[in-house]
Amino acid sequence: MSTAKGTIEHNNWDEKPYHEAAPQKSTEARIDIVLHGDIEAKGPGRYLMQYPTAETCHYAGYLVLEGTLGGRHGQFIIYEVGTWTNGEAASRWQVVDGSGTGDLKGLSGSGSYQAQHDKTVRYTLDWRLG
Repeated sequence: MSTAKGTIEHNNWDEKPYHEAAPQKSTEARIDIVLHGDIEAKGPGRYLMQYPTAETCHYAGYLVLEGTLGGRHGQFIIYEVGTWTNGEAASRWQVVDGSGTGDLKGLSGSGSYQAQHDKTVRYTLDWRLG
């Protein structure tokens, strides 16, 4: 098992509500994701987000990434689930089985990150091929 570390950019955040019943709100977010470091990749992220209160959010979605991991090129998909509370996001990642292409065929793994608004976001992904 290898460990990849680096930073994440969440660009062009576009979040729109699809249901609101105060205090609850449900939204869909479309975000351009860019990873730097041991993973150099980019692609779209799509999330469903549930706000039971204005201060708390639960979210889940997928990152569809193309780039390099450990010097190998291909595409792969990450399933992400997390929470946002007290101004900090905490996410868990799981590489979607069978999603690796090219040199990343057979990729599996899991990881995480924590993020504060307007701060550098650092990820960790434990991964292997085959």
